[in-house]
Amino acid sequence: MAVDATPASRFGLWRVATWIVLLLAAVGGVLYLRHGDWPYLVGTFAVIVVCAGGILRQPWARPALRVVALLLALWVLATGGLMLAQWDQFDMARTHAMTQPQPELLLLVIEQARRSFLLGLAFKALLVPLLLWLAWQLGRPPVRAQFVARRRGFPATDGARRKHR
Repeated sequence: MAVDATPASRFGLWRVATWIVLLLAAVGGVLYLRHGDWPYLVGTFAVIVVCAGGILRQPWARPALRVVALLLALWVLATGGLMLAQWDQFDMARTHAMTQPQPELLLLVIEQARRSFLLGLAFKALLVPLLLWLAWQLGRPPVRAQFVARRRGFPATDGARRKHR
């Protein structure tokens, strides 16, 4: 009886985080495709490929996924900062709405936009630590050990059966 030398597949939260990044990239890819934003679509496709390689524990994907996680964390921080820089536009919009006849509808739309804006900021605030944690996890020895090159061909038992046929 042959013993398989590959390590057992362990549950890892890093894989869950990688799935989250993959799913968010897929949603972003659909949005970029709808708007015809090709440079972002190409970047999104690259993120999806690297995440899929990471989920499959391909050795080439671990360092690439670390870089992707760090770059995405920086991108989320930068876009979050840009969003915060525009926060005062809601006050200006409210002031402008009050000068219009029947401002109630405009104020309602502005408030809904502000809530969406806050939700986006909260989402970014949660995503940055998740991405940094993922990059850190991928550098730890127990996770690194899960990214081993797979042998090509058949296991020893299958090869022995094939010879006897």
